Amino acid sequence: MAAKTPHTAWKSLLEGDRDSPNLLGLLAMLLTVVAWAIAANVANRLFLSGVQPFELAGASATIATFGLAILDSLVGRSHAKPIDRPQFTLGLILVGLVGADYLAIQRLPVAVAIVLLFTAPILVVLWTAVTSRCLPARPVLVALILSIVGVLLVSNLLVSHEARVEWLGILVGLTTAVFFAAYIVLSDRVSATQETIGVMLKVFAVASLFWIAYQLTQGIPWTLLARENILKVIYVGIAGNLLPYLLFFWCIQRIQAERAAIAATLEPVVAGVLAWFWFDQTLTGMQIVGGFTIVVAITWMQFQTATPNSLDSQ
Repeated sequence: MAAKTPHTAWKSLLEGDRDSPNLLGLLAMLLTVVAWAIAANVANRLFLSGVQPFELAGASATIATFGLAILDSLVGRSHAKPIDRPQFTLGLILVGLVGADYLAIQRLPVAVAIVLLFTAPILVVLWTAVTSRCLPARPVLVALILSIVGVLLVSNLLVSHEARVEWLGILVGLTTAVFFAAYIVLSDRVSATQETIGVMLKVFAVASLFWIAYQLTQGIPWTLLARENILKVIYVGIAGNLLPYLLFFWCIQRIQAERAAIAATLEPVVAGVLAWFWFDQTLTGMQIVGGFTIVVAITWMQFQTATPNSLDSQ
């Protein structure tokens, strides 16, 4: 086998495939993480000013749809292909994902809400174990136990009875993880297409139509449209929806979904740091330990399931 020249080696690293490293894909995933983290903190500010989570979900989806339509008309390759059932389903899952995510961010510290969201890979493994009727490998079971302990810590369930536990927020945060797990699995199936912008345009169009129908029953969202909020809303639509979800799908097309999930586990760390130093949110030492435990557990589990000794190969 001929040795790779420096040029071909660099090209392979940049372009890669779904079974080999892909520098551009991983860098795009890191950009996705940063965009999600900043947008989550901006969304939290909007909620503090009186904006409702579902109002922001609808507005951000609509903004993302218009932005994707512009991109598709300029550089897209969808050629007006009709939407198929998996793409339509992905749009409905996105409705639940973003709506539950914003509701969790409203009720919980940003870092806690995002940590709960990123228990999604654990749920994927549990679902695989149930459907295959096969117990996970021992390292995966250890990761599951660590993640459960982490959730208990970040949710303050192990502190004194005098501490206030936001049960609804925790439940919504875990529900967000269910939607995110479904989104990862279905995105991996949909990613076989060569389209990127066109697919995400259809997905967000479905989500936008749902939220527009919902908003028609609620009236005009005056707080959302206030002059002091409108730029933040546009930012969340572009940097919190259009850009990161487009990049996330693009990454899944180029690197395995498992690798994308590993890189995405950096988001709780980034969001927590931003919330702490930029937006003056505080976490207890126990919550920090719990969040770190969940990130370590998920990352370890992902590396374990990516090896020949993974759950799928047993």
